[in-house]
Amino acid sequence: MPSLTKEQRLEKRGDLSSYLIHLTRTGRWKRWKDIYKLPQDDFPTIDAKQALEDILSSQKIEARTPYGYFNLKVPYQRGNQTLNQNSQVQRSWLLCVCFTETPIDHVYLQTLNIQGRQLHFQSYGLAFSENVVRGKGGNPIFYVDTTNQSIRASLDAIPTSLICQNMRPMMPFIEGFGPPWFPGNNPSDFRWEREWRVVGNFDFQFSDIAYGICSENEIPHFETLTGNTVPFVDPTQHMELVKMKLRSYPKLANLK
Repeated sequence: MPSLTKEQRLEKRGDLSSYLIHLTRTGRWKRWKDIYKLPQDDFPTIDAKQALEDILSSQKIEARTPYGYFNLKVPYQRGNQTLNQNSQVQRSWLLCVCFTETPIDHVYLQTLNIQGRQLHFQSYGLAFSENVVRGKGGNPIFYVDTTNQSIRASLDAIPTSLICQNMRPMMPFIEGFGPPWFPGNNPSDFRWEREWRVVGNFDFQFSDIAYGICSENEIPHFETLTGNTVPFVDPTQHMELVKMKLRSYPKLANLK
């Protein structure tokens, strides 16, 4: 049988994409007191459209939220008791920007209400090529079966070990799937999101953006914000027309 290039394989796999998308959302987000030096946790509200406008204005996606299994291993107070007292993990190590590998055809699924998911994303966002995200340290999530006790024991040993600092770059990428890690939490399995993360803020130029996402009637507004250098599309519209527009841009000519 003839061999295929990576690009040819992608063309034949409708569930894979060469582009990674950061979606914005409306709602509250948590400002952790230990990260932001606050007397207590704060919960500001955000608006998905405004968030995208701010991202384009600053040409930066801010890493505001800590992610990963090790967020459960940071020292914290419960009443008069300090839990994870000997852990070296700092929550600020875990601040990330998140992306999904979901193809443009199925991005609308990410905006639906999904049981067990606390975040509700809207159809506002930016897509970057995989190479751009990888060039800024991006990596897919490492998923761990929560019932695998040997892996769990290895993870639990890291926060108090001599190698804790060495493991810091990997910590934000480790997530569990299956029954909850601790009693009282909900089971979870978000492998279908095909998530990637970048540790810290994600700075970019308009030339780094492959395309943007917004509602159809707002396309002129957002394209103007980029000096008409970035195409915006509505992923809820007729997909062949969406792809036809994107493919009219030279760097997106090979979009599946």
